[in-house]
Amino acid sequence: MKKLASLLLVLTLVSVFLAACPAPTAQIIEVEKPVVVEKKVVETVEVEKEVPVEVTKIVEKEVVVTPTPVPEKPKPKGKITLWGWTAAIRDTLEASGVLEDFKAEYPDVEVEIVYYSPSDVYTNLPLALTAGEGAPDVCLVENSHLAEYVHLGGLLDLTERVQPYLDKVNEYKWYDCEKDGRYYCLPWDSGPVVMYYRRDVFAAAGLPTDPEEVSATIATWADYLEACRTIKEKTGNYCFAHNKANNYARLYEMVLWQQGLGYYDPDTGEVTVDSPENIATLEMLGQFWKEDLVSDSLEWTDPWYAELAALEPPIIATLIEASWMDIFLKSWIAPGTAGKWGVAYMPAFEEGGVRASNDGGSVFVIPEQTKNPEAAWAFVEFALGRRESQLKMFAISGFIPSLETTYDDHLFLEGDTFFAGQNTRKIYADVVKQIPRGGIYGPHYAMMNGSVSVAIQRYATGAATAEEALKEAAAEIRAALE
Repeated sequence: MKKLASLLLVLTLVSVFLAACPAPTAQIIEVEKPVVVEKKVVETVEVEKEVPVEVTKIVEKEVVVTPTPVPEKPKPKGKITLWGWTAAIRDTLEASGVLEDFKAEYPDVEVEIVYYSPSDVYTNLPLALTAGEGAPDVCLVENSHLAEYVHLGGLLDLTERVQPYLDKVNEYKWYDCEKDGRYYCLPWDSGPVVMYYRRDVFAAAGLPTDPEEVSATIATWADYLEACRTIKEKTGNYCFAHNKANNYARLYEMVLWQQGLGYYDPDTGEVTVDSPENIATLEMLGQFWKEDLVSDSLEWTDPWYAELAALEPPIIATLIEASWMDIFLKSWIAPGTAGKWGVAYMPAFEEGGVRASNDGGSVFVIPEQTKNPEAAWAFVEFALGRRESQLKMFAISGFIPSLETTYDDHLFLEGDTFFAGQNTRKIYADVVKQIPRGGIYGPHYAMMNGSVSVAIQRYATGAATAEEALKEAAAEIRAALE
């Protein structure tokens, strides 16, 4: 026990001693060691050595991909009925061989043709469209009546089908065909207006006879008036035929159209029959009556034919009309006058104005009633959409195609012996591209033309001034539209 006590005492004393002594401080000394950089000199030596290059030959293996066969769309079959008049269908479509070409391409489509005069078409077609039965599968319609049937309804919407042709056809031809952005026809021919003139009469009057010189000399209607005075004074012949008592406004419409005018504004529908521009146009034409420069023969009557075909006075020295007059003059109206005619641009209403207008033209339409729309469209597209078909019909008829892709054909580059070797078709093709939009052939054309024709007759016979007559016609038209 004494030893244990002594040990505990020693340990206690050591503990006290350690607590009383401070702990030693540790110091860290940083010593900067010298850095030795070993400098090496590297010498570059160029060594030329041939290194063999292993060339890998790449062999192209032809890969033949077999396309998934697309089933050919079956050609339509069945029967379709076509309405139209003989000059266009029998004497052009059939005589040119286009109908036979169609039958060869579509042997399972039968085409039955019903020959109607234009007046019969315009009596029977609207009745059938209104009744909902009795219409043909395809019908020929002149542009003068087209808008009426488009707005009446009952025609097949061809909008999707005519898309490939919208930029290939004369632009102005689509206006009568369209309603609310939808299209209901495919155009056939156009009616570019020119001035036909007798070279022999112009020579006798001391006027130029070369077509280009005539176009330059008679550049405006004021120039035309002066030329007509000269013709009457020097030759005694009338300048053109312009009947008073039975005038049906055909020439008046052509002069309005070339100015972009008409019976109504096609954008707003507003009646413009009594506009200052329309009145001024009628007064201008009236000057030819007042100075006794025009024949009173009525167009498309025997006296008119005789004046056009005459070799001795009385002769009609000029004729403002569409290109389709070309074939009529040379074939049945005045075949004995070959070599005596020329073609010039129609005069502008005023200097610098448009020297192009339209008269006539036609289209094909497909009534909604058709039981065979695919065959009907196949026929319409084959006849009017194909360049070859249009050229074949043009070659035999002289009807200027609305399809502009035909204008580079040799048929448009040849001279015509009937017109003393002149290339008349080049002028027609140039004029047709310049025809502006006019408010003539609208949905109420027949009614408007009837009222205006009476107004012209009243003015021509002295029963009213141009302004009075056209204001009366305008009031009548507005009342009919209410």
